[in-house]
Amino acid sequence: MSSVLDRLRRLQSLRPQNAPVEPELPRIGYSPAGTLDALVTGQEIENAGGRCWLVTERYPLETVRGRHPLHALLSTTPRSIAPLYPKAGLDTDFDFRRVAFIDTETSGLGGGAGVYAFMVGVGIFEGAGAGHGIPDPRSPVPSPQFTVYQFFMRHPGEETALLTAVAELLGERSGLVTFNGRTFDAPLLRGRYQMNRRFLPVGVGLPGILAEDAPHFDLLHPARRLWKRRLSSCSLSNLEAQVLGLHRTEDDVPGSLIPYLYTQFLQTGNAGPMAGVFYHNREDIVSMVSLAELLCRHFADPLPSAQTGELHPLDLASVARVHAELGLAESAEAAFIHALENLADADRLPEIFDALGWLFKRQERWDEAAALWQRWLSTVPGPDPRPYVELAKYCEWQGNDLEQAQMWTAWALHNQRSAPVRQRSPQAINELQYRLARIQRKQAGGDDSPPETP
Repeated sequence: MSSVLDRLRRLQSLRPQNAPVEPELPRIGYSPAGTLDALVTGQEIENAGGRCWLVTERYPLETVRGRHPLHALLSTTPRSIAPLYPKAGLDTDFDFRRVAFIDTETSGLGGGAGVYAFMVGVGIFEGAGAGHGIPDPRSPVPSPQFTVYQFFMRHPGEETALLTAVAELLGERSGLVTFNGRTFDAPLLRGRYQMNRRFLPVGVGLPGILAEDAPHFDLLHPARRLWKRRLSSCSLSNLEAQVLGLHRTEDDVPGSLIPYLYTQFLQTGNAGPMAGVFYHNREDIVSMVSLAELLCRHFADPLPSAQTGELHPLDLASVARVHAELGLAESAEAAFIHALENLADADRLPEIFDALGWLFKRQERWDEAAALWQRWLSTVPGPDPRPYVELAKYCEWQGNDLEQAQMWTAWALHNQRSAPVRQRSPQAINELQYRLARIQRKQAGGDDSPPETP
C-alpha cells in the first residue's frame, strides 16, 4: 500500500504545468531507522485502558536551567501575577510542589475533532516534601527531584491507555502550568477525554486540573507582558535563547514538523525521528520550570534582578507598568527611574518617560511631572509632541500661565512642521493647531470650548 506522501507526490505531478511550483515535501534522513524500544529509553505500561509507551526522565533539583537551579521555583509563588489573571486561580494555594507542568505533541497544529495528542508530557516535583531538600516519606522517589513523564501512543488505538495513565498521574495534582495551554493543550485534552468517555475504564474521567475553572498558570500571557517590548517573539524557543541563554542540541526537531514526523512513524514504523520529538517535548517542560521562576520573581520584586543585570531595563519598565496598573505606585516609580538611568537605547526612552509622567499625573505630583517632561526634551530631542503638549497642559491648568502654554504648543507645532516627512504626523499637526488656536482665544477672553483633561 502506497504511503500518504507517495500519494501526495503523485497528486503534485498531476497539477497543470502552469501552476505555481510547490516545494518538495520534506524527507527525513537525519535519524537512523529503528524500533521505538531501541531508540528511546522507556517502557511499555499497561493499565485498565490498554497499553502505551512511557519515557521517564528525572532531574535533581540542583540542575541549573539558565541561571538558576530547578529548586528555585519552590521558593516562589505566582501571587504577584494573580491580580493580572483573576480567573486563573493563582492565589496563595497555588503550590508548585503540587502542580503539573504539561505539554502535548499533537497530530496537527490546528484544532478540531480530528486532532489528538499522541504524546502528553507531564512534569512534577517529587520528594520535595514541605520544602527543598526534605524528602516526602510517602513518595517512592528517594530524593527530591523534578520528573518528566512522557506518555506516548504508538498507534491511535492506544489513546485510551494514554488518557488513563495521564488521569492516574494527575489525580492528586492541584494545579496546572503550561505555555499557551489555556488556548491549546487544555481544551484539546478536555476534548479527547470527552470523545473517549465511553471507552475509558470505569472511574476514569477528566482530571480535575484540566477543568476550565481549575487553577492554571499559563506562562505565555505574563511572558508577553514582561518581554514583548524587547523581543521580536515570545515563543518558548525564543525565550529559551534570549532570556534563559539556552540553545538546544541537534537532537531537537522543529515543532512545526512534529505532526509530519508522527505521520511518518505511523506509515513506516521508523522510530528514528521520534527520538527528537521526545527531546523537544522534554525540553519544553523543563524550560517552563525556569520561566515560571523568573516570572514570579521578576513581577514580585524586579529591582534586585535589574541591579544584577539579569533583567533588562526595557523588561524592568514592563514590570513597572504592571505595578502601576495594580496600584503599586512606589515600586513602579522605582522601577521606571532605574530603567531610565540604565537604558542605553535612546529611541526607547520616550515610552518610559511617558509612562512615568502618567504615574506622576495620576498622583497629582505636577511639579515632578513637569521636571520629568523637561528632562525628556533635553535627553531625547526630536519632533515628538508629547512632552511639549504635557508641559503646555501643565502651564495652562496648573500654573495658569497661558503665555507659557502657548510657547510650548507653538514649539511643538514648529518641530512637527519642520520634521522629516517620515517623522511628521498630520494628525498631530491638526491637534496642535487646534490647541494653539484655543489657547490664543482663551488669552483674548473669548474661548468657549470644553475644558480638556489636564
